[in-house]
This record gives sequence, C-alpha cells and structure tokens, in this order.
Amino acid sequence: MRFEVLHSGSNAVVRADLERGEHIKAEPGAMVARSKKLRIHGRVWGGGFSALKRMFLGGDSFFFQEIHAEDGDGDVLIAPTRPGDIAVVPIEHDHDYYVKSGSLLAAFGAITMDTRMQKLTAGMFGGTGMFALHLRGDGHMVISAFGAILEVGVAAGEEYVIDNGHVVAWSADTELHVVKAGAGWVSSVTSGEGLGCKFVGPGKVWVQTRNPEAFGQWIRRFVPAR
Repeated sequence: MRFEVLHSGSNAVVRADLERGEHIKAEPGAMVARSKKLRIHGRVWGGGFSALKRMFLGGDSFFFQEIHAEDGDGDVLIAPTRPGDIAVVPIEHDHDYYVKSGSLLAAFGAITMDTRMQKLTAGMFGGTGMFALHLRGDGHMVISAFGAILEVGVAAGEEYVIDNGHVVAWSADTELHVVKAGAGWVSSVTSGEGLGCKFVGPGKVWVQTRNPEAFGQWIRRFVPAR
C-alpha cells in the first residue's frame, strides 16, 4: 500500500493506493472519491463493546468505514470535515499512542483501537477529554488537526507545556499532567491561557495551531443573539 498527503495545509487530503486484497479504515464520511473497483463497508472496529465505549465515553462514531480493494487495484481520497492539516504517523508493535476524540481520520495496516480512561485531572481539566482513543499494532494512523499540525519531540526528563485546546495526539511513553499555564493562578486567568497539559518525556506530542473551542467563541461574537 502506498499513501501520501496532498495539498498540505488547510485543504489537506490523503491519497491511498491499494492493491487487490488491501483495505484501510476511515472515519464515517471521510471519503472524497475512490476508484470504481474499491468497495466500502461499515464495520465495528474492535468489537461491539469497544465501539460502544468509543461512542458513549469518547464521543466518537460507533461504526468506521472499511475501504477494500476487492475487485482489483485502486485509489481513494480521504479528508477530514474541518479545515486543517493531516499527519501520517507510523505505529510499531512496541509503541502505543493516544489520540484526542475527533482527531483520528484513518488507519492503515494491522492497527487495533480501544478507548482508555485518563487520569481524572487530565480528563476533566486537560482538554483532551476523560477518554482518549488508544492505538497500537503495526501500520500507520492518520490524524487531523484544526490549522497546521506540528510534531514536538520531548526528550527524556524534559517538560513541555501545551495549551489544552491544542493537543491532538501523544505517544504513550510520555507522562501527562495538568498544570497552570502561567506562573500562578492570577497570571493564568488574566493571560487568557488558563490550564495547560504538561508532557514529560521521552516521547512525542502532536499539536494543532488553532484552538477549535476558542474559534467557536470568536464566531459567536458575530452571531446576533435571539
């Protein structure tokens, strides 16, 4: 299977070239176009119980679509609903990853997915949600962001603080803590930053350059109140 990200930036799209017998998983509604020989099936990824956890606990879809090259080779274009960039992240059998709800676009290869509960403080106040998608296996995951997406490497013992609305995904070998964004509570509130997510390395974190919640608040300023 070959794949590439086209038109990187706010209009990014993934093209995957599938050989006969290969398939990929993608979130519902993500397909833009496909070859005629490819077939689409709605599937429950990871079993019914896992899908129920994703839907009720993580806010994700019960079904994923599987795109199969059943009748021959073909290609498919996949894109997220919101404007923003896309990153393809390799996953190896000895490395696990967490993805914020709503940020997983697709998966290639033998990838398993479950919903994992986070620490209470991280889930309630960290902006990543009480439950995150947990991926492992051999293949690639495709994550989408609002705005550009940046990969940040955190060295062993290093601490890196990210605004809670900008976290997209992180490797499971990092430690996640919720901290004040400023030097103190007054600074955190008056600066408009509030709380942040502190990641302790070693590991990697993927960050989106725009905050969906803050953008929504900005849009509401221009919507007349009824």
